Amino acid sequence: LSWDPSPTPEVAGYKIYYKQDNANYPFDGTGAAEGNSPVDVGDTLSATLTELGDDVVYFFTVTAYSTDSESSYSNVVSNGWLPALVIPTVGATNEPVPVTFRWETAPSDYDVTYTLFYGTDQTEVRNVEIIVVPPPISGNNTILPGVIVTLVALLLLTLRYRPATKLSQQAVALLYVILLGGMLTACGGGGGGGDSASDRSTTSTESTVFSVNKGSSDYHQAYDLEPSTTYYWKVVATDTQDPNLTYESEVRQFTTENF
Repeated sequence: LSWDPSPTPEVAGYKIYYKQDNANYPFDGTGAAEGNSPVDVGDTLSATLTELGDDVVYFFTVTAYSTDSESSYSNVVSNGWLPALVIPTVGATNEPVPVTFRWETAPSDYDVTYTLFYGTDQTEVRNVEIIVVPPPISGNNTILPGVIVTLVALLLLTLRYRPATKLSQQAVALLYVILLGGMLTACGGGGGGGDSASDRSTTSTESTVFSVNKGSSDYHQAYDLEPSTTYYWKVVATDTQDPNLTYESEVRQFTTENF
């Protein structure tokens, strides 16, 4: 691992924090020959951790420390692939609205979809519960309403040509209402095309974090941001064959312009 020097002249050294399997705090990993997390590597800009497990994804972050304080975590990196955030850049200020979020796509041997999360609470964004939303039904979305329309129409025709059938006028009226509703539903279905992103919420209803399911897209424009406000954001890639297999980016922050 290597990193840029801290601009603070009082820095006495650096610590490496590590953890396996996920990038959620705290970084309390164990197993490296150099010690459990954090590893104090002194006043150097590179270090190597050895004897970590094979075929295990580890996450790393670095802090700088002085004699009486320690910095916040750096960006998080991993020995496996993670979605790399492109824009907004770390700590960007006066970010114009609409804000364009962009991230790097996965290598060709990954089959994933992307979900963007953003909000004003760093902890909520970092720990937001991810709910996997199934993809929309392929093909014509009006099949089910069409079936309902057909069945109700057949029933009405049967009643029309079978006078002996006893049915109240209210029941017949109800059938006509169902028929009309089914026709309207069928006519209104099938929208939302265009971008491969579905832009559907994937967080629980209790969460204040915004989430956007972007499908295979690598960007999103957000118009619903407040002026002069700090936001936190991340991207989670989900394997299309195994929804339990996810790849989570670091959490970044930016501040919108005053408009």
